[in-house]
Amino acid sequence: MMHTLIKITAFCALPFLLRGNVSAQTHKPVTVIFDTDIGNDIDDVLALSMLYTYQQAGRIDLKAITVSKAHPYAVAFTDLMNRYNKMGNIPIGYVGAKGATPDSGLYTGQTLGYREQGKKVFTANLQLADQVPEAYKLQRKVLGAAPDGSVVMIVVGFSTNIARLLASGKDEYSNLSGRELVAKKVKKLYMMAGMFGDNPFPEYNVVEDSSAARIVFEQWPGKVVTSGFEVGARIHFPAKALIRSFPQLWDHPMVNAYFHYIKMPYDRETWDLTSVLHAVEGDKHYFRESAAGVVKIAPDGKSTFSEQAGGKHHILFLDENKIAPIIHRFVQTVGGHY
Repeated sequence: MMHTLIKITAFCALPFLLRGNVSAQTHKPVTVIFDTDIGNDIDDVLALSMLYTYQQAGRIDLKAITVSKAHPYAVAFTDLMNRYNKMGNIPIGYVGAKGATPDSGLYTGQTLGYREQGKKVFTANLQLADQVPEAYKLQRKVLGAAPDGSVVMIVVGFSTNIARLLASGKDEYSNLSGRELVAKKVKKLYMMAGMFGDNPFPEYNVVEDSSAARIVFEQWPGKVVTSGFEVGARIHFPAKALIRSFPQLWDHPMVNAYFHYIKMPYDRETWDLTSVLHAVEGDKHYFRESAAGVVKIAPDGKSTFSEQAGGKHHILFLDENKIAPIIHRFVQTVGGHY
């Protein structure tokens, strides 16, 4: 996700522990498919780091990462993040060249090619996008093998991949259509999409592929929980936490990408992180869910929500007294401490 709103906030001295200091969990992990437009905004990278923490803690089983940004560096960067976090076995799917935002972005290429004293810091396969499956096919593979009603999908970029999933037909992974497969296998869909606050405008994740977003909100057969722009815009990730707690700085791909995205210092809005937190830790009630209703996407890309009995959509609300605890939790989970 990419947005233009930037706000520098004061750093709160919160615990930020290095990855690896993760408590083991005893409960059964939730199966997750993560769909991201990584490469457009840095919050996708922070959100992915949260998922690594949950994976290490046994809270989730991250079965696939699917990329909706149509540039091959997005795939190569995701692979770098996986391998750096010792999770190179997590499969990646790619939207392909016909997806949205075919530019390279502001950090993927810079991080992949980063050099110190004339030597490249990271190894990367820049041709990987040509070698991975199309995103919706990988989603079908994971869903086809999953128990009924067991998969949580987290989509923090464009709706392109999941719209293609809905439109897909039977294949080697399932005899069900995409819509039937989703209805049978997906427990819940969590999205960062839309803007439901005062003075709404066409939000980036929606407007970049508004036809796909419209398809998803009209046709998705199960429950959808959406975090709008106005939620993550009020919560800022403290950049000093990265500086304080990752001594490798430029040699860490997450920090390297953060430094490249915008000139430091800056505290970034946490749009995508809100969906990940609510999807995995909704029982902690960091956010309030609306009553059931319907999200509609207008021709200009603006989104509206109205309560409606029997509706399948819910939007998130943020209370002021929850902002500090949420920032604390973001700092912990991005840093690797469950």
